[in-house]
Amino acid sequence: MKLLIYPALDKNEVEEIASISDQVEILNINSEEEALQEIEAIDAIYGTITPALLERASKLNWIQVPSIGLENHMFPTLIESDIEITNMAGIFSDVIADHILAYILMFTRGFHIYMRKQLARNWEPGVPVIHLANQTLGIIGLGGIGMEIASRGSACGMRVIATDAKQREKSNFVNELWGIDKLNDLLEESDFIVSCVPHSPETVKLIGEEQFQRMKTTAYFINISRGVVVDLAALTSALETRAIAGAGLDVFETEPLPSDHPLWKMENVIITPHIAGTSAYIQQRRVATLKENLRRYISGETLQNVVDHKKWF
Repeated sequence: MKLLIYPALDKNEVEEIASISDQVEILNINSEEEALQEIEAIDAIYGTITPALLERASKLNWIQVPSIGLENHMFPTLIESDIEITNMAGIFSDVIADHILAYILMFTRGFHIYMRKQLARNWEPGVPVIHLANQTLGIIGLGGIGMEIASRGSACGMRVIATDAKQREKSNFVNELWGIDKLNDLLEESDFIVSCVPHSPETVKLIGEEQFQRMKTTAYFINISRGVVVDLAALTSALETRAIAGAGLDVFETEPLPSDHPLWKMENVIITPHIAGTSAYIQQRRVATLKENLRRYISGETLQNVVDHKKWF
């Protein structure tokens, strides 16, 4: 079989991937022009496929994308194709869950305010604290990331509730698991609400003015999924009017967040620049996932992380 890697990977990574089997010929290519010359003989791709490549890809039957989200990969002819697509679900779960827990701990101990006081060299105690074990953690999307933050919330003594679009078995970490149709119930009951859903046609602006109005005025909203899931104007208004208590935000509807945006100056907001998934181990995990799926492909086994073309996850 022939595997096209586009854009090209490091030479050492390619050698590691090639070690899976001598049945695999790897083409490590860095330009679409060169990829177009080879695509007709390609069985599988790791990386990116474009409409022009797909049009010529007469043998292609598997694409392994290097990310969890597919919003930058999907286009109409690919959606309608029968090519199997797999993503990188699972490689970021623990890392992003740690980031979410950091937001929660900062809010419960008042660090979001004390850090600003530190910059002003202001020794002034008295910021109210929140007892974590009395709180309800609401998770929107109980995939790999959602399950990891559920385990952390449970370990802290929090009550954990979740909604998910898929039928899943409730784990020991989750007190209540509902379908997405019970989203309003989750919003009304939760003290910390975390959006873990992927970007898909169904999740664009899933959280808007109506949803913020259903949250407790003492609730904190955390978004580490995708910016388009949340209406930025509605979120800003909810924070300005104190309809909710605060927000931890790693992703935004507009990125980078404009320097004059009101969120930057809000004491009740923690902003990080889309880095929740940052880790020294992510590229290593990408290569490991590709190697395992390549092994499965060669041996005719079911691939991991197969994506629904219509839902993008």
